[in-house]
Amino acid sequence: MHSARNPFTLDVFGLPADPLTALDMVLSAALTAGGVGHILLTPIFCADESALNQVWFAGSGLGLAFLGLLNIARVRGDANARGFCKVANPAGTVFFGVAVNQTRSAQTVAGLILSTALSALSLRA
Repeated sequence: MHSARNPFTLDVFGLPADPLTALDMVLSAALTAGGVGHILLTPIFCADESALNQVWFAGSGLGLAFLGLLNIARVRGDANARGFCKVANPAGTVFFGVAVNQTRSAQTVAGLILSTALSALSLRA
């Protein structure tokens, strides 16, 4: 008998079999990609800004990328990253909450949603 692999399982995409863990990995990767995009788009969004404002904008993206990478390490089982994420994710959520209060742009609201979800996922057992 032929043992074909089910094409509709998460492991086909290299994701963990547990749906919550897979969601955690996807959200972590999305936050990392958003941070990298933030950095790459600095010259476009901040073309008319001072060099200092450009650095702050790019630095925020760098912080988001690092937070996403920290979450990827947590999902992959790093015990230290798990502890760090219990502090870093809520701090990121507060950061996004303040940012959403200042500017209601779609990407900032998306970041708040991502960060809130990662905070909740990082606090589960």
